[in-house]
Amino acid sequence: MHIKQITISNFRSFRQQPEIHPFSAGTNSVVGRNGSGKSNLFDAVQFVLLSPKFYTLRTEERQALLHEGSGSAAVNAFVELVFDNSDGRLSVESDEVIVRRTVGHKKDEYFLQRKRANKNEIMSLLEGAGFSKSNPYFIVQQGKVNALCTMSDGERLMLLKEVAGTTVYDEKKAESLAKMDENKSSIEKIDDILSEIESRLAELQDEKEELTQYQKLDRDRRAVEYTLYDKELRRARETLDDIEHVRSEGCKELSILHEEARMAHDAIRTVEARMKTKTNALRRNRVYLQEMERDKTEAMTHRTKVELECKELEEGIKTGKDIIKANKRKIEELNVEIAKVTKELEQNVGPKCDSARETLTHTINERDEARKKMEGLYAKQGRGQQFRNKRDRDAHLRAQIKELNETKKEKETFLVHSQEKLSNLRRSVTTDTSSLEKKTTDVTKKNSMLESLCKSIEDKTKERNDMAEARKEQWRSLEEINEQTNEARDASKRALSDMRKIMPRATAMGLDALTNIVEEERIVVGEQYFGLLLQNMEITNPKFETAVEVAAQNSLFHVIVDTDHTAARLMKRLEKDRLGRVTFLPLNQLHVDKARYPDSSDVTPLLSQCIQYDPRVERAMQHVFGKKLLARNVDVASTWSARCGMDAITLEGDLCSRKGAMSGGYIDLSKSRIRAHQSLRSSEERYKTLEDQRLEMQRKATAVDQQVSNLMAEVQRLEAKRANLEHIINRTDDEIVVIQKRLDTHNSQLKKTETEIIPPIHVETRSLDSQIELLEEEMGTELSDTLSEEEQDMLKQLKKTQSDLEIEMEKQTHTLEEISVERERLQSLLEDNLLKKLRELEEENSGTSSLGRRSKGKSAAENTAAAMAKRQEDLEQRQRELIDATKASEEIEAKLNEAKKEDGGLRSELIAEKNELEKLKLQDMNNQASLEKAQENAEKLLNKRSMCVSKRELYMRKIQELGSLPPTSELSTFTSLSITALMRQLESTNKKLKKYSHVNKKAYDQYVNFSEQRESLLKRKEELDRGAEKVKELVESLDRKKRRSNQSHISRR
Repeated sequence: MHIKQITISNFRSFRQQPEIHPFSAGTNSVVGRNGSGKSNLFDAVQFVLLSPKFYTLRTEERQALLHEGSGSAAVNAFVELVFDNSDGRLSVESDEVIVRRTVGHKKDEYFLQRKRANKNEIMSLLEGAGFSKSNPYFIVQQGKVNALCTMSDGERLMLLKEVAGTTVYDEKKAESLAKMDENKSSIEKIDDILSEIESRLAELQDEKEELTQYQKLDRDRRAVEYTLYDKELRRARETLDDIEHVRSEGCKELSILHEEARMAHDAIRTVEARMKTKTNALRRNRVYLQEMERDKTEAMTHRTKVELECKELEEGIKTGKDIIKANKRKIEELNVEIAKVTKELEQNVGPKCDSARETLTHTINERDEARKKMEGLYAKQGRGQQFRNKRDRDAHLRAQIKELNETKKEKETFLVHSQEKLSNLRRSVTTDTSSLEKKTTDVTKKNSMLESLCKSIEDKTKERNDMAEARKEQWRSLEEINEQTNEARDASKRALSDMRKIMPRATAMGLDALTNIVEEERIVVGEQYFGLLLQNMEITNPKFETAVEVAAQNSLFHVIVDTDHTAARLMKRLEKDRLGRVTFLPLNQLHVDKARYPDSSDVTPLLSQCIQYDPRVERAMQHVFGKKLLARNVDVASTWSARCGMDAITLEGDLCSRKGAMSGGYIDLSKSRIRAHQSLRSSEERYKTLEDQRLEMQRKATAVDQQVSNLMAEVQRLEAKRANLEHIINRTDDEIVVIQKRLDTHNSQLKKTETEIIPPIHVETRSLDSQIELLEEEMGTELSDTLSEEEQDMLKQLKKTQSDLEIEMEKQTHTLEEISVERERLQSLLEDNLLKKLRELEEENSGTSSLGRRSKGKSAAENTAAAMAKRQEDLEQRQRELIDATKASEEIEAKLNEAKKEDGGLRSELIAEKNELEKLKLQDMNNQASLEKAQENAEKLLNKRSMCVSKRELYMRKIQELGSLPPTSELSTFTSLSITALMRQLESTNKKLKKYSHVNKKAYDQYVNFSEQRESLLKRKEELDRGAEKVKELVESLDRKKRRSNQSHISRR
């Protein structure tokens, strides 16, 4: 045998030393400089071989063996030796034996063949191979060789024995011999006791006869008593079983009643919630009915108003058509009369008037010409008397010619001015005509724009009304969703209140505060904070709820966090503000051993079968549910919980603890934590969904409000634009009227200038030219105070001509006045009457007057074609409005009928709900009465059970007090007797026993006890004799092993 290999880890200077091999079967040397670890290698071998230096280690000594280098501190160290056992020196059936020793701060472990072993096993194995603690020479240290050389022969012999390992056998032999001595002394003591017992039994033998009779009667008494007590016990047990059966049935019935009561309570809460919902719906429906009634009234009022407006417009259109027809007839008549008057003016009166005026003008001009000639002749005749000489006359003539030229020049200047004025008037007429046409076109375009704008206003107003109706619907829907949201919030609060009722008050306070604390501490939810254990799991099937809840209990309210640091932060805040108490499950501190679940169809792991969870919180789930089994029934649960060391739970909630305790029975589902959490979660989810819908609907309602506001602003903007456009049109109409009047004035001025101003100037100019010519002719002639005959004849002729022309002029003037009066009459009739009426009628029929003029003169514009067209448009619009109003009123009527129907339905449903609530309350009262009655019956059964249990305990105690029982053959004698017969038999036996009242009753017991002691001592003596033989055989075996060991050691040397 030799060491083949050494493995060292974390032992003193060795950090991670690889395997040291192979070692030679002969001599091996370890060399190295100081501090390289030679001594530590030597100590490692001694450490494993349990040398006295390392046999027993204290904590500080184990700490000193651990490696203390750089890096992380070592927590344990081991040394492993591999021995070549081909010679079988080690008592292990293997050619290679592996021994390892591991030490740590709090451990010192041993391994043999890589399996855990105790210290004594390793020590016995090494001693068998010669590595004895009493033999310190299996390892020779420095200085030992010199001591060996100076030993005596006896010491060398002992050394050889120690080296050979024979001292082990000597020690075992000494121990065996000591045991033999102990056995010998024990046998001697037993012999002494047996002699004493035999002498005492001889003394008691004399009293045996009476004791025998007494014993027989006593056996009979005990047999009767046992039979009587047994029958009473059986009857008590049967009664107890019956009571238990009835009680079990009562418990089932009580459970059913509790369940019915819970269901009734739940139904009452449900019905009350439904009644509240329906009451709110009825209230909302009543408000809706009031709104519908108001809308109906408004719709009917609007419909009636539109119908009246339609009738008025239809009547107005009919009247207008009649007026237009009459106007057309009047226009035809006026046209005939105008044509007649125009023909009279143009063909008769006009030419005559013009001819008479021209004739009169011509006559006046001739008369004026003759007058001026006469005046010239008279002036010439007077100058002859006025001037003394020719020169003065000529000077005077030149002065007159000059004055006449200046007058002519003034006339010519006035003529030019008149002609310029005429040109200006013509340009003004052209400009006014163009402006009039432009403004008329502009008014026509603006009227079209106004009509389009009115159409847009109508469309926008209709759209606004539609949007207003949509807004009303949105408001109604929003109010309804608000009611539903409030109901959901109340349900959530009720669920939260129910949840708090089934958890400790401090836990409820802490959980309420944790939400705000997590936000304030900025702890990341889902990474650092995971919430309640209950919130991190889902039960795969509702039938597992009871089992899971019984398994977890209040652990369902434990809070899962990532580390103990996070838990400490939260706990610090809770303690600082006194906000309650919460149990945390820090994932980094949960050390869960992997559970070994049984392979059976009767049980299954609760965690994998019943629960789904996030892998991130697996440690927490393993911590709570890792050692929980789901069992088929209570018997299976009891069996497997004891066998596997795990808690087993049935589907009904019966729990068999790993420590042996059992619990179960009725489970009040109304106090279920899981159901309360599910109710809370469903309520919160419904509340969240309704809240999201409410916000979305509120956003839509706000958008509709904004659209309505935008449309109202748009309508107001269009109305302002229409008012502005109407103002512009009115102003343009006023400008057209002004321009038309100015144009008429300019035309009259133009005609007057052309006919009345410019022609007389031409005549006067020509007359001035004639006078200047006569004066120029007179210049240079001889001065004479008389006229020549020719001039006198001319003067006479001129006088006659003047007289004739004046007479003719009077006639022509009278004729012209008559014709002018007729002409003015006809023109006045034509322009001031006929044409004016014609224009008015044509304007009424053609609609050329603008909206502004119509608004100013309603009576004049009411019956125009444009007004008729406007009335027709208004009628069509009102008819559309009437259709819409009729449709709206019908829709409102339908909604109102539907709301009334719904109101009736809700009232009926409320009555039905009230009836159902009364029935449920009555049922609840009946359930309460049944529960009270069942509880009274249960209490009575408990009292009966207590009495039966007392009887059972009494008779069991009496049976136990009877002591040893007679044989079965004697007991069977009284088995067939009744309880009454047994009582009579017991009374008779007791009377017989009174005769032996003087008998020493203890003597028999002493005799029996001594007999039993004798038998026991004899058995013990036999055992000691067998033990002495075995010890003797062991000593002989040790002697043989010692000899073989010495021979083997000597032969190897």
